[in-house]
This record gives sequence, structure tokens and C-alpha cells, in this order.
Amino acid sequence: MKDAQTTAGFGPPHGTLTDFAADQLRQRIVLGTLSPGTRLRVEELSAELGISRVPLREAFRELLSEGLLEMYPRRGAVVSEIRRQDVDDSYRMLELMEVMATERAAATYPEETATAMEAALERMRRTEDADDPAAMLFAHREFHAAVFARLGPGALQRHVRVLWYSCERYINASLRGERARQAHREHEELVRCFSTGDAIGATAVARMHVQHGRLAALQGLGTTDRTTPAEE
Repeated sequence: MKDAQTTAGFGPPHGTLTDFAADQLRQRIVLGTLSPGTRLRVEELSAELGISRVPLREAFRELLSEGLLEMYPRRGAVVSEIRRQDVDDSYRMLELMEVMATERAAATYPEETATAMEAALERMRRTEDADDPAAMLFAHREFHAAVFARLGPGALQRHVRVLWYSCERYINASLRGERARQAHREHEELVRCFSTGDAIGATAVARMHVQHGRLAALQGLGTTDRTTPAEE
């Protein structure tokens, strides 16, 4: 049996088999290894991951709440389609949460937040040319988690975690070419604003960062209005 692993960002380390299974499946969906419409077969995944069906099914429920999976009669769990309205709505909600988190972080722990963001940004730089999409994914997640952590424990932290995982595959898929370079500049500007105590600037950059991400995702992602996957 494989050991449970930890998840980068968004709270304390995870150690349960359910967390391990959710992390593994989430990563495959975000990176595109499991494409929209793919059926997840419990028996195959249970054997591959070295865990029983119980934590695997619990992981399915977690990903279902994040919008990464859908459940259908006789088909079970299927990787959800990417729908234009979902992309738009998710980014608009993320904008509200990211701006709120940035305001709190800038007002309470600007220097500590800048230090954590700079460390994550350095990891992003190191993995940029290393052909390691998973490492880049985690480093980018940690960058934003440094700000979201300032929301403190409670409802907002729980909601932003689900919302981030809902948006992450849109972010990852559209972070290419000029958008990747633009996002890198925005990351650097966020660090600068926190480092200098520029709360107004940090909030403005955070809002612009999410808005640019939303436009890139809507322009670059293949979206659909389908409500159910094609029958096998």
C-alpha cells in the first residue's frame, strides 16, 4: 500500500488515504492526464493507487464538490466537462475571494506574506525549464496559498480551497505563452507591493491578475455546453 502524501498549500499537511487519492486524481485532472469525459473505474484505480475502495470513493465525493467530477447512473464517476459558464462563474467568485484575502494579508502580515510568496515564486522559476508540470503546479498553488492563508481558519478558508481547486485546471491549461509571461510579471508585482506595504497596489494587482486569467481561460480553453458525457 502506498503511503499517504501531503498536499502543497491550503492548510495543514494531509495524511489520510482519502487525501492521497484526492491529490493524485486532482493532479491528473488539472494536468490533463485525465481528460474531460474520462470514466474513473474504482477497481482499476484502487489497484493502481494501492488503496481500498472506501477512501477512493470518499475522494470521489471530494472532487465532486470541487466540480472536477460528475456522477451518472450506470457510469459512475466521470471527469467533468469544461463549460464556458463554469469557467466564467468560477473566476468571478475567485476574484472576490482573492481580493478579500489580499486586503487582509496587506493589512496584517504584509512582510511575512511577501516572504512566503517570494519563496514560492523562486520555486516556480526553478521548475520553469525543468519539464516538471507537477512541481510547477504545486509551486503556483503555494504562491497563492500564501495570501489565502491570511483569511484565517473558518468558512472562508474552506470555501476558497474548494474554489481554487475548481479553477486550477482552467488556470493551468491557459498559463501558456504570453499569458504565462504576463502572469509572471503580475506575480512579481504582487510580491513588490507586499514588500513595500502598498496595500492598494496589491489589491489592484490581485484583481487584475484574476481578471486576466479569466479572459485567457475563456479565450484559450475548449468549452462546451454539454450536460452529459457521450455514452460509451
